[in-house]
Amino acid sequence: MIRFFILFAVFGAKMVLSAQATVALKAQALVEPGVIRLGEIAEIKGEEALVKKISVLEVGKLGGPGRKTRVTEGAIKNFFIKSVANSQDIDFNGAKFCDVVARSGLVSSDSLKNLLLKEVRSRMSANLKEGKDWNFEVPKVPNNIATPERGGKIVVSLSPQFSGIGQEMATVQVFNDKKVIAKYTFPFVVHRFEYMAEMRNGIRKGETIAAQDFEMVWQETTFQKRKVIKRAEEAIGRTAIRTLRAGEALVDNALSTPYAVKAGDAVRLFAKFGEAVVQTNAIAQKNAFKGQTISVRNIDTGKDIMATVSGSGEVWINN
Repeated sequence: MIRFFILFAVFGAKMVLSAQATVALKAQALVEPGVIRLGEIAEIKGEEALVKKISVLEVGKLGGPGRKTRVTEGAIKNFFIKSVANSQDIDFNGAKFCDVVARSGLVSSDSLKNLLLKEVRSRMSANLKEGKDWNFEVPKVPNNIATPERGGKIVVSLSPQFSGIGQEMATVQVFNDKKVIAKYTFPFVVHRFEYMAEMRNGIRKGETIAAQDFEMVWQETTFQKRKVIKRAEEAIGRTAIRTLRAGEALVDNALSTPYAVKAGDAVRLFAKFGEAVVQTNAIAQKNAFKGQTISVRNIDTGKDIMATVSGSGEVWINN
């Protein structure tokens, strides 16, 4: 029995002496983004040269701020250590794995919304008043975006197709110095409010719209797919092509297309000679829509001329 204890003590002493360094893996560690060194996630003691060598040993990577990974004792022992030292020279006595997180700063969802609002303001027409003519909503803004603790910045940009109404897209880029290390996209909505015509009185098909038949009301038009009447002059004097009920929105295709010129109207008559354009006045001889060709009487000469209607009160001589 005494001999057994002597042998055990001698054998144990040899084991302790054979280990030139001890590695106590931490259960958790916070490191800079990039390469993970063993010395950052473990307490290492022992022979100075060996400790120095294995402390800088690369045992993993973290691609960006806030990223997480797990480094196991088994991987360090059976793979990484073998590349620089004899595994028998190192004793592991800490945690069996370490959960590693890359250091980061955090940008809150409220900060993101403020950055986005700043961009939206810069792209909206100066004639539109925020809070009256438009406001915006972000239903799914990213939460707490991670950025580098040092040298990081975040940039919010809008789509080149930004229209200022309805659903839009924003892009968030996270920079480490000048390098983009993360990118997110998320939708937001710009709500628009405008005056639009709403029927005050019901009228029948074929009746003419008068000013007292409708009123201009302030409403949200963000998702209004129909062409609603937004100016009173666009409706007055036009004919209903179907029955219109009180309370319904007045839309352009519920009314007859207005004439661009009417018989007896004074119109601007244009003619092109080479690179020069000459203008005079004429009288339309009949009602006409844009694009129709009609006879007009030149006021200066009294002659009737065929001309094409180009717009409201405008006609061009056909060359």
